[in-house]
Amino acid sequence: MSSTRLSNIDGLRAVAAMAVFVQHAAGDLLRASPAATPMHELFEAMTGTVDLGRFGVVLFFLISGFVVPFSMGGDQPLKHFVLSRFFRLYPCLWLALLALTLLLWSKAAPPDLATIAANMTMAPGLFGKAWLSNIYWTLFIELLFYVAVAILFALGCLFHCRAAFLTGLLLLASTVIPIMLRQQLGLNLPTQYVGIHLSILFSGLLLRMACVEKEKEAVWAALILLTVQVLSVGLIGAYSVARNDGFAGTSVEPVLAAYVLAVAVFIVAAMSGRPHSALLAFIGKISYAIYLFHWIVSELVYAIWPLTGGWADLSAIALSIVLTVVLSWAIYELLEKPMIRLGKRLSRKGSAPLLDEPTRIDMGRRLG
Repeated sequence: MSSTRLSNIDGLRAVAAMAVFVQHAAGDLLRASPAATPMHELFEAMTGTVDLGRFGVVLFFLISGFVVPFSMGGDQPLKHFVLSRFFRLYPCLWLALLALTLLLWSKAAPPDLATIAANMTMAPGLFGKAWLSNIYWTLFIELLFYVAVAILFALGCLFHCRAAFLTGLLLLASTVIPIMLRQQLGLNLPTQYVGIHLSILFSGLLLRMACVEKEKEAVWAALILLTVQVLSVGLIGAYSVARNDGFAGTSVEPVLAAYVLAVAVFIVAAMSGRPHSALLAFIGKISYAIYLFHWIVSELVYAIWPLTGGWADLSAIALSIVLTVVLSWAIYELLEKPMIRLGKRLSRKGSAPLLDEPTRIDMGRRLG
C-alpha cells in the first residue's frame, strides 16, 4: 500500500478538536451559571440537542480508521507502524501527564506513582487505575485499534473488505448482544462500550476502501455497518441512561444525534474532498495537543479568571481557546515534529527508504 497524504483530513481533525473543546467549555459554563438564566438556558439547550464532545470523538475515530491502517510502509511495515505510532502519540501524552500531575499536585490531590506509571502506558484500566483526566479515555480505544490493525496485517487480511466488515460487526455485537441478553432474558452478563467504539474505527477503514481505493463492495459494507452502528446507539444509549454509567449521560437523543451528525459530516467530506482551509489545516495539525492540553489550560485560566455565571465568562473561554492553540502549536513544533522525525529515522534503519514525497490525495478524489 503506497504512502499517502489526505489533504483535507486536517480540516476534519480541527472540526473534531473544536467540538470537544466547545462541549467541555459548555459544561463549565453550565456548572457556573445559575439555572433559569439566559446563558444557562442557551448552553443547556445546546448540549441537550447534540453532544458535541461525542460528535468530535466519533469523528476522530472515523478519521483514524480512514488513515492509520494505510500508514504501513517500507519493507518492514510492522516495524514502521509500531515506531511511527509510538513516537506520534506517547511523548506528547507523557508531557500532558506531567502537566496534569503538577496541576493535581497544586490542588493538593497528587496521584500516586503507580497511577502515573499506568497512565503512561495508555492503558491504565489494565492495571486497575483510572486516567488522570477522564478526557483521555479515547486513547485506549485508539491503542486497541492499532493492535487490531497489526494483527490483521500480519494475517494478511487488513485491506480485505470482508475482513474489515466482519471485524467491525463482531466488535459491535460484543457490545450489543450482552445488553440485549440482559434486557430480554435477565442474564447477568458483563457489558462494555469498547466494542462499539472500535467498530466505528473499522467503518472509517471501510469508507477509505470505498471512497479512495474505489472498492465497490466496500461501499455497501460501509453503509451497512454504519447503519447498524447508528441504530445500535439507541439501544445502547437507553441501557446506559437506565444505569447512569456515563455513555449517554441523562438522555439518549444528544448522543444519538452526535453519532448521526459525525457519520454524515464524514461521509460528505469523503465524497466532496472538503473542507479545505488554511486555518482548519493548521488547527488540525496541532489537534492532538489541543485534545490533550485544552482542559489543563482551561483550569489554569479559571484559576486566574474564575467563572461567575455571567456573559463575561465567554471571554475566559475565548482566552482559553487562544492559549490552548498557542501552547499546542509550540508543543507540535518543539516536541511532536521532532519525535515524528525520530520515529521515521528509526523505522528506516535496516530497511528500504520510505517515500519522501507521498502521493497527495483527497478523501474523495486523487489529486495526482
